[in-house]
Amino acid sequence: MVANMEDQSKPRKKAADRYFEFQAVMGVTKHMGGVKATEALADSCRIEKDKYILDIGCGLGRTACYLAKTYGCRVMGIDLSQKMVEQSRMRAKKEGLEDKVEFRIADARYLPFEANTFDAVIGESVLAFIEDRPGAFREFVRVAKPGGSIGFNECTWIISPPESLVKYLSDVLGAAFLTPGGWREIWEKSDLQKVSGLSYKVRILEQWGYEIREFDFKAYSGAWFRFWLLLVKSPECRQWARKTLSMPGNILAVFKYFGYGIYVGIK
Repeated sequence: MVANMEDQSKPRKKAADRYFEFQAVMGVTKHMGGVKATEALADSCRIEKDKYILDIGCGLGRTACYLAKTYGCRVMGIDLSQKMVEQSRMRAKKEGLEDKVEFRIADARYLPFEANTFDAVIGESVLAFIEDRPGAFREFVRVAKPGGSIGFNECTWIISPPESLVKYLSDVLGAAFLTPGGWREIWEKSDLQKVSGLSYKVRILEQWGYEIREFDFKAYSGAWFRFWLLLVKSPECRQWARKTLSMPGNILAVFKYFGYGIYVGIK
């Protein structure tokens, strides 16, 4: 039953840390819906020129750099992973965005910023990996300016999944995904105003298309080459891969139930 989805916390931290470490080595982070979802999030959060945006769980800096380049805003990206932050800084330098984008190592639950700093606090595929969501939201609200937006693009159960699939994703990714109502409830309990949420079903080939379009062939093939090298070198990676493939049908089955949602509230 969906009611039990939110409490898969025991293995989550270790599994999530391992998953993101592998992503950092591959040089790949991803979110559901691709650039189309990022643009929908930016529109819902009223991102435009001269706005100052906080990107929670910035990963490799793709979203932060895209927003700065597309909308002309300034972006502060944070992530727990030093490797992610280092690669994000390299991306910003390569794209000539060092004057608009900055990255720091920080925990979403203890943000190192003054109150009322940002015009919007955003993230993509982040909240599912945060155990203390109420604590994180208190920080999001604290650092947002009055009238500022708190908005996230989050993986969402569009159709109620079997418990075995929920447990599988918790074990493999360390993630706890919610239904549209579950996500909206977090915003509403944080005393945010004008809470909205739109959810979208995604087919597996559609999602793969989003991911491939975000990389050129050289970058995409290079990421998989680095993953195969990691499999050879790392017993931990091989163990994770075996667990991932232990129920191979689940990888495809996810998309029978899965999608993403754009959830936004105003401080």
